[in-house]
Amino acid sequence: MLSISIAFLAGVLTLQWCAGLPPVWAGVAVAVAVLPLLRWKLTRLSAMFILGFCWAALRAEYALQPELAPDVEGKTVVLEGVVLGMPRQLSARRLRFLFAAERLDNGHGWSNFSTKVRLDWYGTGAGFKFRPAPGERWQLAVRLKRPHGFSNPGGFDYERWLFQQGIRATGYIRKDRERNRRLAAGSVSVISQFRNRLMSAFDPLQADRPSMAMIRALTIGDRSAISPAQWDILRATGTSHLMAISGLHISLVAGLVFWIARRVWLRCGKLTEAIPASKGAAVIGLVAALMYALLAGFGIPTRRAFIMVSVLTLAIVFDRYTSLFQAIGLAVLVTLLIDPLSVLSAGWWLSFWAVTIIAFIVTGRYGRQGFAQKWINLHVVLAIAMLPLLLVFFQEASLVAPVANIIAVPWVSLGVVPVALTGTVVFAINETAGGLLLQLAGVLLDTVWLLLEWLSRLDFALWRQHAPVAWTLLPAIFGLAVLFMPRGLPGRWTGGLLLLPLLLVTPEGPAQGEAHVTLLDVGQGLAAVVQTEHHTLVYDTGPRFSETFDTGRAVVVPFLRHQGIQRLDTLVVSHGDNDHIGGAASLLAAYPAAEVLSSVPGEVPAVRAHLCVRGQRWDWDGVRIAVLHPVNGDVLSGNNASCVLRITAQGGQSVLLTGDIEHQAEQILLREQREQLPANVLVVPHHGSMTSSSRAFIDAIRPDVALFPSGYRNRYGFPKQVIVDRYADSHAATDQTGLSGALTVTLTADSGMPEVRRYRETVRRYWQPKNNH
Repeated sequence: MLSISIAFLAGVLTLQWCAGLPPVWAGVAVAVAVLPLLRWKLTRLSAMFILGFCWAALRAEYALQPELAPDVEGKTVVLEGVVLGMPRQLSARRLRFLFAAERLDNGHGWSNFSTKVRLDWYGTGAGFKFRPAPGERWQLAVRLKRPHGFSNPGGFDYERWLFQQGIRATGYIRKDRERNRRLAAGSVSVISQFRNRLMSAFDPLQADRPSMAMIRALTIGDRSAISPAQWDILRATGTSHLMAISGLHISLVAGLVFWIARRVWLRCGKLTEAIPASKGAAVIGLVAALMYALLAGFGIPTRRAFIMVSVLTLAIVFDRYTSLFQAIGLAVLVTLLIDPLSVLSAGWWLSFWAVTIIAFIVTGRYGRQGFAQKWINLHVVLAIAMLPLLLVFFQEASLVAPVANIIAVPWVSLGVVPVALTGTVVFAINETAGGLLLQLAGVLLDTVWLLLEWLSRLDFALWRQHAPVAWTLLPAIFGLAVLFMPRGLPGRWTGGLLLLPLLLVTPEGPAQGEAHVTLLDVGQGLAAVVQTEHHTLVYDTGPRFSETFDTGRAVVVPFLRHQGIQRLDTLVVSHGDNDHIGGAASLLAAYPAAEVLSSVPGEVPAVRAHLCVRGQRWDWDGVRIAVLHPVNGDVLSGNNASCVLRITAQGGQSVLLTGDIEHQAEQILLREQREQLPANVLVVPHHGSMTSSSRAFIDAIRPDVALFPSGYRNRYGFPKQVIVDRYADSHAATDQTGLSGALTVTLTADSGMPEVRRYRETVRRYWQPKNNH
């Protein structure tokens, strides 16, 4: 069973690397053709691989329908459908909820549009006159766009996440009193109503006790209220998994109910004569697990855990011996048959890999040991075995995870969760008593939280590094197999040596005299990273969108870690607009820069910055970086005071970074720095607005390539088509971060045209819209 499941998984996974999907008829024909091959052992695994590929392709084709038409994007249309789940209050003026759209009117009549949409509703003042509730049918005037997110090396793949969640469009609700109206009252299940009651009860409790946000996650599976600071502590201590209702919590509920039910069953003689106690208790335990899963929203981790528990339970009921590894293989196969797209989730891989390692430990591979020793060994082995996957998905791993989990897992699983679930049951009968029990669970969690906070503050708590180079994963997997072979076999220590390339081999960077200049995709804003052989400079950090989200934290820092950059030599903040300085605080918190320059040094947060002035320069590894603007003593301010940098490789290839300079600053540069302006690549000033890129300025630079740092379908309409045409008229190739993702310019030590790589082209996948223009 395990080998069959692995073959099917390999086929499903192979599809996820494809840029397109095969025709439906081809997938069906191939699947039917290989079915007879399942009869023979020699061809069975190959057949399962092909079937996995075809099944995933068919499900993916279904998941991609319907697609929002490009000509509908950005236009006001009317949707009709049903509210899914409880709306989230993101701020005093902003609600977010999922909407099961059924039909759409784009001004030419209604058409079918059966898909899931994520909508934001912006209110006025402190509240909303109309607040949607789960199950209600609404008509809404909205503006939609196809799934789109930042596209950068090392960054979160938002488009992949939306696809996996079944969300085919995002948007916001327009102010329209006539068309925004409730059509029918809600009709939701009893469990959904109870979940909504619990959510409402948690809101006031969280204000006084922040830990109640985590109790909320443990009971109803809603993790949206957990703060970024709390997530930081959970990540640093390797205990994030405790906040997911997955195998640990589902199996705990099933096992606890099974134990109680079996003891009660054995006391009932007639029941025992009719049905064996183990079988009856197993069914009751499974029902309890199902109720908990439904209460938690039956999300992907919960669904996966319930399938695993179901496999073991049904084995007991039908008297079928099933080893843990057979159960794991069957659970993998069933989850992929139900949802082959779950392999796109890091949680799927981490969960099944962790369960496999636990099975390896508990099946006696380490001989006879006392419980305490086995418990300690379990968490040490898990920490080592999870390392490759954690580095692949997150580029970090907790070094204090064994200590944290040895204490936190039993405390949360055997103390916090039972009290919280008891409180949930009591809440259904008496809200006051239930609320007190839920608060008691919060007190218990606060106790262990003190330990987690202390561990997270240790300097060595979290290991961060680059994304592993692809070839290092194979020796790492082989090394783990050698390292965890049974005791007594010689040479097990050599497995540790095979893990070293995973940690020590860094991504290939620029050579002497070369530079990589990456214009990152930060939406409507600017952030660029200049790398030489041994140095790194960051030019601007993109916007800050809210108190909890900015592109310094979400884009720039992950990119630097992905590239294996350990230290930041210089940060240049061109000027003080949010779309350039917004991510500076987060970047400097993660990478304290040796030098910070800006045209507004007083506005750069938490550091002592210096003024950028013409004449400043760095000669790094054969690459020259020079500040061309502003001049010391200039009275310019705002956009026209932006720091302008010229990067020149050893062979003369160059890039010009211009910030948001407008015509006034362009004229100063033309008058005083004309001989320094010619460049192969120009990062177009002010995102391609009408206030910049005069013909005289373009003629002086004579760029081969003009790159626009502009957001996809941004509200300003940047870059303006007139400006794009102006660069095209000068025979410059043009590109935009909002369309192509991160743009990396390679300046070599040779003369000639530098190479420009488009990140979206290198990671093209079938779920990405084909023409995101």
